[in-house]
Amino acid sequence: MLRINRKLSVYISLVLTVLMFVSAVVFAFFLPSFTEYLIGIPDYTGERYSLAHYQRVLIHISAYCELALMVLGLGMLFALLILVLKEKVFTAAAVELIRYISWCLIFMGVILIALTFFFTLAAPVGVAVLFVGLAVRVVKNVIEAAVFIKEENDLTV
Repeated sequence: MLRINRKLSVYISLVLTVLMFVSAVVFAFFLPSFTEYLIGIPDYTGERYSLAHYQRVLIHISAYCELALMVLGLGMLFALLILVLKEKVFTAAAVELIRYISWCLIFMGVILIALTFFFTLAAPVGVAVLFVGLAVRVVKNVIEAAVFIKEENDLTV
């Protein structure tokens, strides 16, 4: 198994986060046509949905909300990785960033589950995103407890 040192791993994560952030921003320009493409795909029975104008608008708004939450989460992930580089992981700032990342994921999952009325595949993807949001939330709770213990130990010394 390939082993790389800790700093290099963080730098790789930073580069991948920046690449994903830039890709998401560029993808924003193609989002309307991509959303229309998804709307036009037939369902599992081969039928196409005939959507009213307001439903199409709702789908487009949901897609932009998903993208905004992803860009926001990636920005916070970048800030968290900077804290890791500075070796300030067990701090209140890191806990806040993880909290906000988890909320971004949870809201993304809820939006995807709401889109199940239009896209069948949105339900399992939404549940998966919700699960990841919950897992990040648990990690946040663990790090928050570690910060509390660290602060108690710092006060004891």
